[in-house]
Amino acid sequence: MLYNKRVLIIDGSDSTRTIFFKELSATLPELDIIACGTAKEAITACRRFQFEIITTGLALPDMDAFAMLDEIRKQIKNRNTPVFVVSGDTHTHIVDPDNDDANMVTAYFDKAEGHHALVEFISDYLSKESTLNAKVLYVDHDSAASEVTTSILNKNHFKYLHVKDGMSAINELEKDYKAHQRCSYDVLITDMNLSGQMTGFELIQMIRNELDFDFQTLPILLITQGPGDAENTDFTAMFGAGTNDFISRPINEERLLERIMNLINVKRQSEALAPE
Repeated sequence: MLYNKRVLIIDGSDSTRTIFFKELSATLPELDIIACGTAKEAITACRRFQFEIITTGLALPDMDAFAMLDEIRKQIKNRNTPVFVVSGDTHTHIVDPDNDDANMVTAYFDKAEGHHALVEFISDYLSKESTLNAKVLYVDHDSAASEVTTSILNKNHFKYLHVKDGMSAINELEKDYKAHQRCSYDVLITDMNLSGQMTGFELIQMIRNELDFDFQTLPILLITQGPGDAENTDFTAMFGAGTNDFISRPINEERLLERIMNLINVKRQSEALAPE
């Protein structure tokens, strides 16, 4: 395990929250579980920690649950974290895919099925999350920076391909798609500055617009300049280009691993929920 995986339980009922906490702890004792009874507590926890999964009930004492999720989604740490809502009114949400809240929620679980079904799903989901099967495409021309990043990938047993320019990355993605009839890469990591004529922004835009790989098909992590460098980070352009997340230099191993695992979650969750 790269780091202790965290799950956030949000429920306004003390008894329900306690029962779920105990059952999840008994099934997955290696998890770090944080249980919150209010939206305010949950938002504070999400500012501090990145979670692999967030579960929430809809009845909270201090805030509408969807308003809370909107605040959580604004935070980079948990922008893409799978959110499972436990509700007795799942039918309303399932038959209304145009609901404005749909983008904040990964799936709805029927409260009538009980916590055991949700615990089993979480256990199955986390057991499939293995870096040994994760495949990363890394694009960076700087030899010193590349050595740092590839050493982290090697140390943590990722399968990866390192290329130095955007066109090589595009060619690899096209070849990979022809070979597998899908994008088999879990994450693309690219520096903002690349060799050749294509920038990191342009590479991301080409992946999104020309290859038509969306945020779930190929999650993208952009490496930006450090805060002390002359170049300022343009967050609007960065996310507008199609970036899922970003990390600034100098690269910290723990932060890099957290971001990679978060994006792997995006890919795996999308595949798990895709219709057969």
